[in-house]
Amino acid sequence: MSHGNAGLGESTPESVFYDRGRFGRMFPALPAFAADTKLIRDALAELGAPGGPMDAKDQLDDPIKLITDAALSANNPDNPTMTAGFTFVGQFIDHDMTFDPTSSLARRQDPESIRNFRIPALDLDSVYGGGPSASPHLYDQTIDGGRTTMLLETIPGSEGRSIDGSARLDLPRNSQLTALTGDPRNDENLILSQFHLAWVRFHNVVVEDVRSELGAGHTAGEIFAEAQRVVRWHYQWLVLHEFLPKTVGRETADDVLANGRKHFTWRHEPYIPVEFSVAAYRFGHSQVRPSYRANFALSATDPTQQFFALFFKPGDTHAT
Repeated sequence: MSHGNAGLGESTPESVFYDRGRFGRMFPALPAFAADTKLIRDALAELGAPGGPMDAKDQLDDPIKLITDAALSANNPDNPTMTAGFTFVGQFIDHDMTFDPTSSLARRQDPESIRNFRIPALDLDSVYGGGPSASPHLYDQTIDGGRTTMLLETIPGSEGRSIDGSARLDLPRNSQLTALTGDPRNDENLILSQFHLAWVRFHNVVVEDVRSELGAGHTAGEIFAEAQRVVRWHYQWLVLHEFLPKTVGRETADDVLANGRKHFTWRHEPYIPVEFSVAAYRFGHSQVRPSYRANFALSATDPTQQFFALFFKPGDTHAT
């Protein structure tokens, strides 16, 4: 059946291999969990409905007390082994591996026909974009002609809201306050945008370290390439040695490293399976907490001087 026909998805290719650049299936012969009927859809909607089985019934009227008074989240306690920020590390990693701006939930689609606008590698293209030449808006044109250092912005007046009087930084933004990033999704919420910013700042520090270490006689392109390599290695190390063990368990992570993969294979290049991108990895949504302390503002001990916010406002379906 051609890709332009209305019945797309009814007889899709059943391959377990697909070239890099598109999504694919790991288990093409796996039967559906249940038929797509109104009864099933209604039952699934009830799971996530207010007052339903997945509603922790947090008291959402005070974002500060939701954190400082554990009794208000009795049905939704903090994870004792994973800090709050790891949720957004997971979101950041997802944005580094997958990006599908073309598909729609309103129509059936063959996943092997959907292009992944990321490559399935931990290469931080969500931060670097296409590099200084292809994405010059991400780089500081006042340093090395925009060929080494990434762009940052100082938040006006932020010195007056810091414990030590230091300025706070933000992602660069255009005149309409849209963040200039390699992936627009990394400005979806405050925590994620600040994590993205942390990698931008780290890159800039590494650039200066590399510049000093290499000394004179090296081009801006060589300095950037070496800094990018160092930053990527740090990022990959953190994913492998911190994020994965905390997410899947040390035993599972060690087993895969020692004995290899059991199900994920490919013919030419690695690809992103839809079983991962739109199913298994969505578990991260369940980790989102009702309220977060974003920073300590003017006091490390007084909650009234700190910045708290509800991640989801009651009645809303989008993150703040």
